[in-house]
Amino acid sequence: MKTLLFFALSCAIAVLLIAAGCTQTNVQPIPTFTTVPTTFPTVTTATVLTTIPTTPVPVPTTIAPAIPLPKIIRDTQLLFTISAPNGYAGTTIRAPTSAYNILYKTTIFNPAVSGANRTITDNSGTYIELPDSLTIFSYSSSLSVDQNIRNIIRGSGAAFTESVVTYNGITYVRFDVERDPYSGAPDKTIVFVGNKASANEKGYLPVMIYTLTSEDTLSQATYENMVMSFRYYTGRNIGSAPGEETDRPSFYQ
Repeated sequence: MKTLLFFALSCAIAVLLIAAGCTQTNVQPIPTFTTVPTTFPTVTTATVLTTIPTTPVPVPTTIAPAIPLPKIIRDTQLLFTISAPNGYAGTTIRAPTSAYNILYKTTIFNPAVSGANRTITDNSGTYIELPDSLTIFSYSSSLSVDQNIRNIIRGSGAAFTESVVTYNGITYVRFDVERDPYSGAPDKTIVFVGNKASANEKGYLPVMIYTLTSEDTLSQATYENMVMSFRYYTGRNIGSAPGEETDRPSFYQ
């Protein structure tokens, strides 16, 4: 009887041990945690686009302004006045020509320019370039001098543009010549040839010339204003006209 009871207890203990083992086997494992990645804000770099011009940008052209012309120069015998910059002077000489024509050359010039005296007293009757100067030829209009001069320029072989302008009642044929039509020097020369109908009461017509040389300090605008200031007077009112008389060397009159 004791043996049977011992066997029963042994079996009960065995059952309990097996149950306990099964319970331990079914213990759930410790869960693992997934680390959430740390996110950083994305920095956006601004891209600056540089536009490359496809066409060249023009450089502004500076045009030299005109300077004041406070001085007035007068030639009583030839019945005209013309304005000039301060310090300028005028000299009139007679140049040899045919017996049927009279020619005077008036030079409005800066006395400080080198070689001025030699140029203004040259009485060959031809135009000679002189920096910072304007030359006025006064021709007797008894012959077709104006037409002859226009023909000389047109036949000089130099490139030019031709137009018609009128200043103070005097009509000119204007020639913008790429080089001096008389000497051939490579400097732009502007010639104003007065029409025969614009001659003054003594029968003189003006031909005005200036050249833009590399030594010039006057701008083209200044020259143009000098030309536009030229005016004729009558024999009765020239005496009351303002201005400083041109110098007239006695050996060239």
